[in-house]
Amino acid sequence: MKLIKTAFASVALSLLAAPAMAEHHMEHSKMDHSAHADMVAEPNTDADPATSAQTVTAKVNGLVCDFCAQAVRKVFKKQDAVESVNVDLDSGEIVLGLKAGATLDDETIGKLIRKSGYSLVSIDRGEGA
Repeated sequence: MKLIKTAFASVALSLLAAPAMAEHHMEHSKMDHSAHADMVAEPNTDADPATSAQTVTAKVNGLVCDFCAQAVRKVFKKQDAVESVNVDLDSGEIVLGLKAGATLDDETIGKLIRKSGYSLVSIDRGEGA
C-alpha cells in the first residue's frame, strides 16, 4: 500500500509541474535556435568587461540556456568594437566590454540582440560612456 501511495504522489506531482514545464519549453521552443544548432556549450571565459574602455549592459528577455548564451556571444564577437562578451543567464544580461576608442550604438546592439532571437529590455552604459 505504501508503494502505491508513493507512486500516486509521484504521478500527481508530475501532473502539477507539467504545465509550468510545458510553458517554459514552448516559450523556449518558439525561439530560432538555428543560429546555434551546431554549437557546443562553452564556459563564459571572456576577459573581464570591467577592464574594457567602456562597459555596456543589455537587459534581455529570453536567454534561458547555455546554447542561447553561446549564440549571443558568437554574434557580438563578430563586431570589431567588442573586446569581451559575458552573458549572465540568471539576470538575463549581456555585458559587453568595448575596445578603447570603439563605439557600438544602442540601435546596433538592439539589432544584434534581435538577430540572435531575443528581445531587448534596456541598455545601460557604464563609466566612460
